[in-house]
Amino acid sequence: MIRPFIKWAGGKSRVLPDLLPHLPKADCLIEPFVGGASVFLATEYRRYVLADINPDLINLYRCVTSYMDLVIETAQEIFEKFNDAEGYGKIRTAFNTQRRSTRKCAHTLENIGRAAQFLYLNRHCYNGVCRYSKKTGFNVPFGKYKSVYFPDNEIRLFAEKANDTKAIFLCVPFERSLQVVTGGDVLVYCDPPYLPASDTANFTQYHTEPFTESHHRQLAADLLEVNRKYGVPVVISNSDTETTREIYHRFRLHEINVQRSVSTDTSNRQRAKEVIGTLGLSILDEYQADCGICESCGQCAEGA
Repeated sequence: MIRPFIKWAGGKSRVLPDLLPHLPKADCLIEPFVGGASVFLATEYRRYVLADINPDLINLYRCVTSYMDLVIETAQEIFEKFNDAEGYGKIRTAFNTQRRSTRKCAHTLENIGRAAQFLYLNRHCYNGVCRYSKKTGFNVPFGKYKSVYFPDNEIRLFAEKANDTKAIFLCVPFERSLQVVTGGDVLVYCDPPYLPASDTANFTQYHTEPFTESHHRQLAADLLEVNRKYGVPVVISNSDTETTREIYHRFRLHEINVQRSVSTDTSNRQRAKEVIGTLGLSILDEYQADCGICESCGQCAEGA
């Protein structure tokens, strides 16, 4: 299995043993919240549409796919020269100063340089958190690591897989990425920012904005529409809370336990309850007869 070459808060690497059995066969996987791309790297679909609202993340993936050697060479130099707190501050300041238009093509040297800087910040910042301020830009503090691994081999394997599958990387909000769905042999997997399980577990940023309960309700409605209109199966991941269960009540929810990757106390990371929700998979596989769920989402009526 290929490991992600970036660290990502909320990444799915720890969840894969529970998640993969719920991902059905399809020709194409569409991910509106690609994040660290662990699901992309752990699956064997023929085609991929990988989207995220974060322009720096998508720029990195595009540059690595098209100009792998240049990104590696540029990033290695930054890793070697700026491997301390002072260097981190310099790169973060340079990164935030060089704001760029998200419409620029990924073949420019400017974007390759920015991709290398983003990779450096990701590997050196605190716990792989990706957080932006509208005023100052990327504002995650230095991670205070004794040594930082440079993911040369992981980058090469990512680029190889992206090119072999002709993966498409889109910098769009989830609403736009779901517009790509027009039927066919497609699976949609969504891993949006989690609904907070407590008042203190409230990191729900969606690039520079919070991903609110309202966003979750819109996402659930859009996914139901995709399934109803095109018959496309949908799988989601989220925290196991009363609000999650209420918003995604049309999905069949499977409970799992996961070790949290972000914590202020690294010696006391407790397992948290999460859910995997499935919609539109085989009726016989998903539900028992006369459970009433099929009628509530209209699948039995449409499949009759």
